[in-house]
Amino acid sequence: MIMSSDPNCTVYIGNLDERVTDRVLYDILIQAGRVIDLHIPRDRETDKPKGFAFAEYETEEIADYAVKLFTGLVTLYNRTLRFGISGQDKANASSMVTPNSSFRSRFNEDVSASPSSRYAHVSSRTNVDHNIHDYRRGFGTTGHGITHSRSSRYDMISPKRYAPY
Repeated sequence: MIMSSDPNCTVYIGNLDERVTDRVLYDILIQAGRVIDLHIPRDRETDKPKGFAFAEYETEEIADYAVKLFTGLVTLYNRTLRFGISGQDKANASSMVTPNSSFRSRFNEDVSASPSSRYAHVSSRTNVDHNIHDYRRGFGTTGHGITHSRSSRYDMISPKRYAPY
């Protein structure tokens, strides 16, 4: 499969568990913007996934935003996925964003002014107090050992219903 003619629109996703399906990965990646193509390479002999994937986004800006958004955040089957613009040198890995680093060290633009704002409205309100809790998203994990307390911020009695898409 041949990806985009513009490699700057293509995001490399590494450290994938072989159980991750195209659909699960797509449902995560679409949160950054429109995904044009998604490819999880497979071994020719065993037909098992090779442990990485490539996602082509509509524009370079969306691809950059996806890397910033997902780096250090997405965990599937107890593996934290790695993200980067496809074709960028591994020598630049030291300048890549790590879970504990600031986005400002590599990116100058404001995340709130991202290209994804053209695709979805995201409220600036948050329901997580980052000073008290250290939460990480864990897709495909069981969540053993995680305790949740009911918060008065959530209206559990009359939840909002959204139309299916």
